[in-house]
Amino acid sequence: MNVAPEPFTISHRHLRITQALDPVELRIEGELDLAALPALAWALAVTTDDGDIGADIELIGLDFIDVGCLRALVAAAARLTGHQVLTLRHAPPRLRRLLVVTHWQAAPHLRLDTAAVLGDDDDQPWKQF
Repeated sequence: MNVAPEPFTISHRHLRITQALDPVELRIEGELDLAALPALAWALAVTTDDGDIGADIELIGLDFIDVGCLRALVAAAARLTGHQVLTLRHAPPRLRRLLVVTHWQAAPHLRLDTAAVLGDDDDQPWKQF
């Protein structure tokens, strides 16, 4: 069993990952890039307990995510078993578009909460002009 006995917080440069245990959740704030990938992979492995435990990933404070870190989230979901799911909550529009571009939006055991991040103008096409 990989689950940490107590909730943890990882702070690294422009990233903060905080775990809660009841309910099981990771709150990710800041930037998920190549430098953050080892910390993200560890946090996901510890939190999802080798596929036996699903989790919510709270992304309301996420400023940036690269494809490698998105792949880590999708891979963590794929390792889940049974009815367990990895739910991405408050995913920013850019992350949602990246899921579509990579065709990972329907990845096994991955669920995208439809709640949009308030105040993000990326879903308003007229703002691009």
